[in-house]
Amino acid sequence: MKLTLACLRLCAVLLLSTPLVSLACDTDADCGTGGTCIKREKRARGVCYGGSRSAPRADPAAEQAAPDIAPDVPLQPVTGQRRENAKAWLGDPDQMIKENLPGKEVGGACMVTADCPAGFDCVIAGFEGHCVKL
Repeated sequence: MKLTLACLRLCAVLLLSTPLVSLACDTDADCGTGGTCIKREKRARGVCYGGSRSAPRADPAAEQAAPDIAPDVPLQPVTGQRRENAKAWLGDPDQMIKENLPGKEVGGACMVTADCPAGFDCVIAGFEGHCVKL
């Protein structure tokens, strides 16, 4: 009985000592300014990377010294012989989208849904993503 009570107390202390702020997210907006929500699947919850809700960094000075990656570089689909090789190996992304999402409006290239305009979701087909109005 004493062992069970001690175990319950230990569990209560561990639960109460965990941080109340969750780093789980659904969209980039959940991660605060400058943050990105990284998710494996559309329906899964993600983890914030960067931004005001992320975990503390080991060395903030080193992060500030790192060069910025330009976020406004437009995404472009793979072209030329590389595209033909990828289509032969992984299949044609355009055909996959037409077969699996018939009648849906297809937009430009994307890597994540945040790259798409409002109302569109990024659908990864084969080796590239396209914005699709679902």
